[in-house]
Amino acid sequence: MLNLKITPQRPALLKGFDNEFYALLQVNADDQASNNERSKSLNLAIIIDRSGSMSGQPLNEAKACAIMMVKRMHADDRIAVVTYDNEAKLVVPSTLCANKQEIISSIRMISEGGMTALHAGWLMGAEEVAKNKAENSLNRVLLLSDGNANRGLTDIDRIKSQCAQLADAGVTTSTYGLGHDFNETLMIEMAGSGLGQGYYGETAEDLADPFREEFELLLNTVATNLQLQTEAPSFVSLKLMNNFRQSGNGWYMPDIAAGGEGWALFKLVIKRNDIGEHPLEVLRCFLSFNDKGGHEQLTEPVKLILEPLSPNAFEAVLEDEKVKSRIAEMLVASYQREAREAAQAGDWERVDSIVAQAKVIAKDDLWMQNSLASLEKYSRRRQREQFSKEAMYSSDRMNKRLVAGDEAHVSYSIGAELRKASYLRRKSERGKRM
Repeated sequence: MLNLKITPQRPALLKGFDNEFYALLQVNADDQASNNERSKSLNLAIIIDRSGSMSGQPLNEAKACAIMMVKRMHADDRIAVVTYDNEAKLVVPSTLCANKQEIISSIRMISEGGMTALHAGWLMGAEEVAKNKAENSLNRVLLLSDGNANRGLTDIDRIKSQCAQLADAGVTTSTYGLGHDFNETLMIEMAGSGLGQGYYGETAEDLADPFREEFELLLNTVATNLQLQTEAPSFVSLKLMNNFRQSGNGWYMPDIAAGGEGWALFKLVIKRNDIGEHPLEVLRCFLSFNDKGGHEQLTEPVKLILEPLSPNAFEAVLEDEKVKSRIAEMLVASYQREAREAAQAGDWERVDSIVAQAKVIAKDDLWMQNSLASLEKYSRRRQREQFSKEAMYSSDRMNKRLVAGDEAHVSYSIGAELRKASYLRRKSERGKRM
């Protein structure tokens, strides 16, 4: 079962004034089972770009990552392997992982080809997963590319719409970009619409980290298809700050995995005339989700009720540190997106100004400071593609990441992060191995 908690920026309303404040929804699972106790089997398709630009080490590393996943899968898991260049090719039709050596041999025989029919490759893999979709399996397409879709369907809106349709039918999509020339907008939009994860590696050596992270996430997932619903009085203006995909009147939240906390940050505005003398219920949240057995569940609603206080009493109420940290994270994520747009336009003076503003927001968080320092490295060199990719992936991660239960924003060290599950680690540079 999932447990919900709402924490306001301050547990009070300020009487006599318009109120603008934030509230943090936290989502935790009762079941924190390890991967040794998983009840869901895996039903995956790995889609490998074998276009000419993947020749040599990039393709070899992609094959090594695919082989690593096959080796770690159980005999009752399913795997399909698809390659694409000018067209898509089904290398391994969806099959049980009972004969791993045969699957691995087929992967090792993959060689480079021509152009980039990305959509055709993704679609073929999705169809293979869909054939064997089951309630008690995690059904996902893993798409790798180092370039831009230049063959077949290339329209981003149409492709991401198809990703959304497949996700709604139970087949999700994660994407892996490689190098400096892939289309990060396409890859992140596909992952977002497909309710999967978006990763990238700056070099072939950086590719194993995201594949390992994805695999551990799949093994430890305890709740999927999270759909968040909210209710608020008509006098409350409510805005979700996270970049979640919409679901009817609500939003899809990331899957919950063992040891991880999902979260959503809301901004609320209430006019002074709507604040009286008595406590007000200003927000109510609940979730529907699928448990480890694939059964749909519904949480009890959690309510946020705040008491109006006089200015003197209100000033004595401290802000919640965790909420402050999430507010800062959302602001930094927004600045990263804004800086990326400026970099794409070649306006490096504006890039430097935006990053400087973000550093002020991140002054109390060592991880975010390190992330911004990584961006500055690219901005100083005026490396547009590297800056754009790191800014976009870092922003996307801050919007959707699972938080470790013992995470402290004031402290950050590589050693401490490496002791966490890989899907809970805070990397200071998304495109680099940790």
